[in-house]
Amino acid sequence: MDSTLTENGSSARVVDSTPSTLDALLFEGKPQDLPEADENLQSAFRQQLDTPDLVLSPGYVGPDRRATGLRARLARATFGTRRSVLRFEILVVAVVAALVTASLLMVTAGGATPAASRIAATARTDPQARTRPAITPAEAAAAAQARARARAPKVKAATPTPTTSTPAPTATVPAVAATPAPTAATTPVTTPPAPVATPAVALTPDQMGAEALTLVRYPWQNIPGYSIQFFPIADAPSPGFYGNTTFTWGSPGGTSDLYVYPGETVDQLAGIIAFEIGHEVDAAAVEPQGGQTQIENVLGIHPASWAPNCDCAEQGFLSGWYAAAFSNYWSPGVGQWSTIAPEPSGATLAAVEPWLNPTIS
Repeated sequence: MDSTLTENGSSARVVDSTPSTLDALLFEGKPQDLPEADENLQSAFRQQLDTPDLVLSPGYVGPDRRATGLRARLARATFGTRRSVLRFEILVVAVVAALVTASLLMVTAGGATPAASRIAATARTDPQARTRPAITPAEAAAAAQARARARAPKVKAATPTPTTSTPAPTATVPAVAATPAPTAATTPVTTPPAPVATPAVALTPDQMGAEALTLVRYPWQNIPGYSIQFFPIADAPSPGFYGNTTFTWGSPGGTSDLYVYPGETVDQLAGIIAFEIGHEVDAAAVEPQGGQTQIENVLGIHPASWAPNCDCAEQGFLSGWYAAAFSNYWSPGVGQWSTIAPEPSGATLAAVEPWLNPTIS
C-alpha cells in the first residue's frame, strides 16, 4: 500500500509491499470463522487509524487526509493557521454586527423625537409666516409722510374785497397807509393725520363740527366778525382741501370753511379747526402787533416772506409753523406738521406762548 511520511520538515513517498493484517483479512481466499473474522477486522481498522503517519495535522479531518498531491499536503500543513484565521474573522464579523445593531437602536430611540418636534414646529410656524408679511416702522413712517405730502395745505392767492382793489401787503411789509383798505387773503390748509380717537359716525358736517368745536379751547367766539362753517367734501374747492380761511391782514374778521371728509375723526377735525383759527389770530393780532418779528428772532429764522404768496403748500413757511403750533396748543392738534422748524417746547414754547394767545381788539 502507499503511505506518506514526514520527518524533520521533509516528506517522502515509499511503497510498502508487505501486506497488512487488514489486507490479509480482506483478500485472503481461505474461509474464516465469521465471529473471529469480524473481531480481527475491527482490530485491524483501529490499528490502521492509530498510525500517526496517516494524519499530518493534529485534529485535521477531511477528504484529502490520505491524498498525496501538493494541494492536499498544503491544506493539511496550513489547516491550523486557517482555522485560527477563520475563528478571528467570525469574531470580527460578530463584533461589527453588534456595533451596527447598537448604533441603529440608538439612532431610532434618540433621533425620532427631535425630528418629530422639528416637523411639528414647522407645521405650527410656517402657516403663520406665510399669511401676512410684517410691516416695519420705517415703512409705516414712509407711508405717513406720503399721505402728509398728498394733503399738504395750500394758500390761495389774495382776492380783493368789494371795498378796495389794493393788493394785500406781504408779511414782511405790513400795510401802513391809512386810506387804502387791506385786501382779503384766503389761506386753505390741510394737515397730516392726527392721532386717531373716536371714529366718525354717520353725522352731518354741522354735527361733526359741533362735536369738534367742543375740543377747541381757544375762545374764537370773541374775535369780532369771525365765523366758522362746515361743508361736505363735495363742496371742497379741489381734492386735498380740509379747510381754508379768508382773513384780512391787520384787522379781525373773516371766515373759516371746513370740509368734512368721510372717515375723518372728531379729533382730526378739531385740530384742523384750530389750525384755521390760528391763521385768523395771526392776521388779526400777531402781524399788526409785531409778533411775527419776535417769533422769527426766537426761532433764529428770518425768511423772505412769512406766508406764501401763491397757491402752494405752507409747511415751509412760518405762517404754517405758527398755525400748527397754535393748533397743538389749543386742541388735539396736527402734530409735527411744519418742515421749517420743530414744534415748540421748553424755552421756545415759553418765549412764543404770549403770541399763541394775543389780545385781539
